Amino acid sequence: MKKAIFIILALSTVACNSENYEDSKPVSSYTSKNSDLVTASKTRPQKWAKKVSGTPFDNLYKVNDDVYRSEQPDTDGYNYFHQNNIASILNLRSGHTDNVGGTSYTGNLYSVPMTASSVSDVEIIQALRIIKTAPKPIDIHCQHGSDRTGVTMAMYRIVFQNWSKHDATEEMTDGGYNFHPQYTNLINYIKNVDVNYIKTQVFN
Repeated sequence: MKKAIFIILALSTVACNSENYEDSKPVSSYTSKNSDLVTASKTRPQKWAKKVSGTPFDNLYKVNDDVYRSEQPDTDGYNYFHQNNIASILNLRSGHTDNVGGTSYTGNLYSVPMTASSVSDVEIIQALRIIKTAPKPIDIHCQHGSDRTGVTMAMYRIVFQNWSKHDATEEMTDGGYNFHPQYTNLINYIKNVDVNYIKTQVFN
């Protein structure tokens, strides 16, 4: 009986921890090792986002001239964005705002709070509308730049660039952005999303 209770408690702890995993692990624990492994194991597709090196970030990528993706900026990160004319920042974290006080950043700040375990059409539509209308270039970030940022950028690929669901999902999971495999719901969201509905809501 004691063994059974221990197993149940252990499983409950894992479930609770995974719920907020993306906001619980320090950004400093992430490096570019995952990205290096991806590029070492196979040739990185040219159309995938390009890593930006020599910055205060571990997970900053250029999607195109208008769009970047990253982990949570720190003071050096905000200053880097100011110095490199990043006009807007879209924050996907829940319960966390971009505090640019004490930095040189003077651009536009946007927020669409998400949790990685339950992303909805409403949140994706809000995020894509901001990406469409905000001054460019824009950086999209969550805590680690991997899951909430990943699904948002996958939907950007599908809605704005007409990528297939398969290609967008592959970049999200295998692009070297430290995607957490426990978030199978994000893969299933892309698989089941009504793309025409999302496009209608974003562009009309």
